[in-house]
Amino acid sequence: MNHSKLLTLKRYVTLSEAAERLTRLFGESVTVIDILEWVLDKKIVLSVKFPYGVKVIACKYGDHRQLQSDFDRMIFGMFHAPKELRNEHSRNTEEYKKLEMEYLKDQYKHLLSKLQEKYENEQPDIYQEYLKYKDKFTFDFYMEELVLVTKGTIGKSFYLDKDIYDFPLVGTERVWIENLISSLKQHTVVERFVIDGSFLLDEDGNILSLREQFEDSPEDYPADNLPEDHELVITTKHLLEFEQSLMGNDDSIDYKYSQLLLASILKILKESSPKKWTQGELSDLISEQSQFKGLGKRKIDSFFSQCNKLLYNSIK
Repeated sequence: MNHSKLLTLKRYVTLSEAAERLTRLFGESVTVIDILEWVLDKKIVLSVKFPYGVKVIACKYGDHRQLQSDFDRMIFGMFHAPKELRNEHSRNTEEYKKLEMEYLKDQYKHLLSKLQEKYENEQPDIYQEYLKYKDKFTFDFYMEELVLVTKGTIGKSFYLDKDIYDFPLVGTERVWIENLISSLKQHTVVERFVIDGSFLLDEDGNILSLREQFEDSPEDYPADNLPEDHELVITTKHLLEFEQSLMGNDDSIDYKYSQLLLASILKILKESSPKKWTQGELSDLISEQSQFKGLGKRKIDSFFSQCNKLLYNSIK
């Protein structure tokens, strides 16, 4: 594969630079729109580069675990408690606790009813399995052990310490890309948003929720937009991985074999009488040599074809 020395020194390339490189490498026209659509198809990873010195707030995002009863307590306090009791002081009163417990018991009964509906129409063996565990699903189990798993922020917010992050495509960042494609195609852009905001992926594979603060609030909230002057980029690592996937591992030849093939061609040309060699004749002779027995004629032919394509593209 053609890895330029300058490319290996770069951490990233712009979308235009990536399109130009892929066009030269494969001899077919590649546009920024193509790259963005491959991003949506998860063929290549898109990243964002923040300007130096800009403070970006984020928070880890993932599975948030809490007792189902604690979640139901919160819902009761926010929406079902009498309005005059929806304050911190009233939550310690006997009246509030009584109403809250009645609500929790109703929620427990509702869960039992939902479980019954879910399993009563299942196959007999599955329903019998449900009956075994039904007796364990007591009110005490609901209050003290039943865990609700939801997606949400984990821990405290923090400032990002890197300038380049990948897009996981699970929030508003996917909508941004779709809108950018529509804009580049001169189609009508339909304004949309995702209530959970936009997300990034750090180098350890953690999903991060982008956050923003308003001047009159100490709290932070899901961010819909990226900081000004951000750049959409492809990291060198992801670009080379994408190129390798297109080249195909089965037909690729490493640098050592490339040198051996070149040396073998020179040896054949020096030791033979002057003649016009065809690619097929050269690959036949080379594939019979002991050092290339494990390589195979098909890979050698593929290598020659790639070299011819690179040469053709370099002189166009």
